[in-house]
Amino acid sequence: MAYSTTEEESIPRYQRGYEWFSHLAKTKLTRKPWKRLGLFSFYDAPYAESELIYLSPKQVMLTMAKIAKNKETSLILVVDAMEKEEMGLSTKSGFDQFMKIFDGLFPDSSKFYFGAKDSERQWLHDYQSVKIPLIWMMKRPNIFAEVLSDASPVGENIGPADASFEDYPGMIEVLVEKLGPPSLTEEVMGKIRSAEASEYAGEAVGLMTVFISPTTAVSRGVKYLGKFMGLVKDRRKQEMKEVYQEWTDRVTKGYSKENLQKFFDDSADYQSGIIEAASSFKTILLVTETRGTLYDLFLPLILQYLVEEIGFIPPHRRPRTIEDKKKQDKSKEEYYDDEMNYESIEDINEEELPPVTDKLIQSMIDKEEKVQSVAVDISEDEYEGKPETILFLDAATHLSKFNRSFKFALNLPEKFPNMSVAASFFTDREKIGPALQDGVLEYMKERALIFDLHPALFDQTTARMPISRKAWLNGQLQEMERIRSEGEVAFLEYTSSQDRCWALHVVEKPESEALAKIRRWFSGKT
Repeated sequence: MAYSTTEEESIPRYQRGYEWFSHLAKTKLTRKPWKRLGLFSFYDAPYAESELIYLSPKQVMLTMAKIAKNKETSLILVVDAMEKEEMGLSTKSGFDQFMKIFDGLFPDSSKFYFGAKDSERQWLHDYQSVKIPLIWMMKRPNIFAEVLSDASPVGENIGPADASFEDYPGMIEVLVEKLGPPSLTEEVMGKIRSAEASEYAGEAVGLMTVFISPTTAVSRGVKYLGKFMGLVKDRRKQEMKEVYQEWTDRVTKGYSKENLQKFFDDSADYQSGIIEAASSFKTILLVTETRGTLYDLFLPLILQYLVEEIGFIPPHRRPRTIEDKKKQDKSKEEYYDDEMNYESIEDINEEELPPVTDKLIQSMIDKEEKVQSVAVDISEDEYEGKPETILFLDAATHLSKFNRSFKFALNLPEKFPNMSVAASFFTDREKIGPALQDGVLEYMKERALIFDLHPALFDQTTARMPISRKAWLNGQLQEMERIRSEGEVAFLEYTSSQDRCWALHVVEKPESEALAKIRRWFSGKT
């Protein structure tokens, strides 16, 4: 049955969508723990949008985050502020409605911003900017090299040595060299001349499939590349020179020291506040405003910085330092020295041994209990002071263009046992890249809410499913589409730990009493 239009008009449809979904989540989606949670749709758009209800991935994330959060966990929500929909954070009304719900759920949260603060979206710029310590970046040229490789206009595989720098001027030199216009070597010229028209006719969408990687961070300069390729083919040197100059100017100006200081801090004692908030088990909101800009490639860097500071790496996975090796070698020497001094059991006179009395037995028991109690005390601090952390990653599909960083982010639960990750994906892509494909498949293995999905990904997900079960699942999808065609919202839930892994849910208007409970939950009351 379609939703009633007699719903009280004083409730905005954004809040109504949140309340209706939250009621369903509170009754049917709780008590199902996860290390990975995937939220899936086909379009980069709200799950539902009508005159009565508006439901987006961000609202669903808020509800699932509230369910997952407890007093002894840190919660981090990384939200994309470049969402263009009517109620996206890029609009003042969308931002205000999102923040009303967020503040109601997490009144004691800490809020941060990551971006250049140079847009007209002033409502995003009130929060404290979180930056990456420059010294942290300088010590990790391998991480910088991976991001630069993913952003390279010519798909260059950049090594750590080429990504190393010691100060802002050095960093600028690396960025301009690796993201500026490429040198026209014979190899590059050969690629351009051999490219078919269809391969560089993507000028309208800003993607070059041969000469330039679709993952380029130089997004504002990309629109010139289609023209540039044509100029090279036609050998129009003067016009090509002009395009080169404009591209160079854009990158040089964009990556100036003044602009880099909006994202990095070179002071020795810099503290962002976000690490301290996480260590205090707080809820953290990180609003990002980098997508589609020259600074898009800095988003993977801030994520890697955060998780490296917060994440716990088990001792056996940590890289061994020279000091560790020296200590281990020394302990081995001491062990073998002691072992050589042991007296042979044949040489021990039985009369010299102490009598086995009750007192001796009790003393041995006391010693054993003392050792066990020490072991328990150590194990209680399972993550050596690192907080158990739940990361919600909004619009993860956009991060997939940075292949290496995308894989790193989605594999956090393996590398850091104290971390769980929830990620929202849209799958409307003409070509599903390997990184996005692997990410989607991985985040459908344990727990997933599927509002829609790319057909190719659905086929891969169910490739090993018995035909009878797949037929049943297809029937559920047809029912979901029928429900949606009548103006309602439905989705499939997958839970690997349940006997019946799949369940179809319909988001319906709750009864008045249930709505009152949800609003108390929303306001922080139980």
